[in-house]
Amino acid sequence: MGILTTSRENHMADQHKQSPEHQKAHDLAEEAIDKAAEGNQKEATQLANEAKKIDPKIGDEMAQEVEADRKQAEKFQKS
Repeated sequence: MGILTTSRENHMADQHKQSPEHQKAHDLAEEAIDKAAEGNQKEATQLANEAKKIDPKIGDEMAQEVEADRKQAEKFQKS
């Protein structure tokens, strides 16, 4: 039963990531990261808060994406 539950949870997570709400939150979170990189912390915070209102888990997902991007950039710099 554990495998079936995991499969069902993965399917539900995939459906969530494809939802229009999730995509909107993801887009806002990416924009927040861009604004923070530009030094506009106030706007970055506002965008991040708006994204979290839509999808409370978006912060964790974006942190994972940023970390993956950082690791990829490190690999690229070493080559």
